[in-house]
Amino acid sequence: MPKFSIIIPCYNCFHLMKGALESLENQTFQDFEVLIIDDASIDDSFEKLKQYQQSSKLNMALFQNAQNLGAGRTRNIGLQNATGKFVTFMDADDLIENNMLEVLNQIFESEKADCVIFDYFLKTKNNLLKQKSLFKVPKGQVSKSDALIYSTGSTWGKAYLLNKIKNNKIEFPNLIRGEDMPFNKLAISVCDVIYYCNKPLYYYIENKESLMHNDKLLNEQYAIEAFALLENKLKDEYYHEIEAIFLKEYLYATTMTLVAKKVKAKQIKKHIQECLKRYPNVYQNEAIEGMTTYQKLCLIAIRLKTVWLMKIVLLLKRFIKKIR
Repeated sequence: MPKFSIIIPCYNCFHLMKGALESLENQTFQDFEVLIIDDASIDDSFEKLKQYQQSSKLNMALFQNAQNLGAGRTRNIGLQNATGKFVTFMDADDLIENNMLEVLNQIFESEKADCVIFDYFLKTKNNLLKQKSLFKVPKGQVSKSDALIYSTGSTWGKAYLLNKIKNNKIEFPNLIRGEDMPFNKLAISVCDVIYYCNKPLYYYIENKESLMHNDKLLNEQYAIEAFALLENKLKDEYYHEIEAIFLKEYLYATTMTLVAKKVKAKQIKKHIQECLKRYPNVYQNEAIEGMTTYQKLCLIAIRLKTVWLMKIVLLLKRFIKKIR
């Protein structure tokens, strides 16, 4: 049994995988397997992966979906076939620090942790920016409540004891977008010992070819469905935490998506009113303190139902993103 399983979904992206594969080859801790699942690519990515597998020193398992399933269900195939003690995830166009697994192994062993959350670098066209995967929390062991509320929803930046995932039947939901948030929150909910490492061990590469940067996929329904899955399973036991997650992953996310889609102000205000009926005290939740300045400005505008201010804040964000 390898110590770590690293799961990577791939769709038409072998040409973007050089950095990921090199960073895996160069790991200082070598007791790991790599599971790459090709999601029915329509280019030559799968053939290229097979050629790479033959010459690589990596302990690599390669799978191919008969039809395109999306990133979430593709990662589930990786989970079903993973044999490591611990599991973590990568996107095909990202990379990791050469000592990532060494650092994670030391933490898992010394802390007897079920989950390790770690920071990352955001690599833009012009900059390399250190980013947090867990806000408002110092490094070390953290409470389950803080981890649920303040952790990012991204799949990467987290590693889990694989048995915790499998024994509790945690899996990615069948969503086109936003499937990683409910998976990670549900996975955290079944972990007893959670550790936060504030070292950036992952490099998220801002890639304009990815789904995350495809404005054609803007749809508030993704956030609505993702939150509904989480709310249904955790609300009874973790009401306060679900309320906090609602603040960011539902109220903020859906409203700003409507703004980005240039929906009429009247419709946006009606949406906000309906949201606040569900969790009327949501603005009293301290989770707002752990949000970014941009998110706080948006939430102020949302609370005031001032659509023109939401538009200005959104334009400012897009301008900053363009020049960074």
